[in-house]
Amino acid sequence: QNVDTVIVVSNNKLLEIIPDDTPVTAAFRVADDILRQGVVGISEIIVRPGLINVDFADVRSVMKDAGTALMGIGTGVGKTSAEDAAIAAISSPLLDEPVQDATGVVFNILGPRTLSLQEVNRAAQVIYDNVDEDANVIFGALVDDDIQDEVSITVLATGFGSDGSGTGTSDVPDFLGGR
Repeated sequence: QNVDTVIVVSNNKLLEIIPDDTPVTAAFRVADDILRQGVVGISEIIVRPGLINVDFADVRSVMKDAGTALMGIGTGVGKTSAEDAAIAAISSPLLDEPVQDATGVVFNILGPRTLSLQEVNRAAQVIYDNVDEDANVIFGALVDDDIQDEVSITVLATGFGSDGSGTGTSDVPDFLGGR
């Protein structure tokens, strides 16, 4: 009630992506790493200067009173790296909601100096085609001289539910669901 947006990493989804024999400490390291990647990804969107800058005001405009937020990070390599990264970011197995319902989206493309405008456009089109048709979509693009052939895309999607209150879904793991 006192936050604009809550980023959810679903315990149930975590159960789906780790092998059954994974020790609990290793499973929580996976969750910690996912959260770390998310914090780094969102921070980079805001603080790293790029060809197309996204600043805190952009992120705030999408996250203000938005309820639940979902985050995906995808990478791609090769000829279709940007498209592959976009597909991976919006298809994350940790997403509780389909990104198609998002009414606010911030995404950031990070790639090598050779990243073409056509590649950026194709990646952006993947995201635009997979969110609410009236979504407020803000994007940024960064070039990193240390990257050779990989493209990374961070997507922050919000506005799931017409009242801005999020999905209302429970994040209680299945093994605790009977309590």
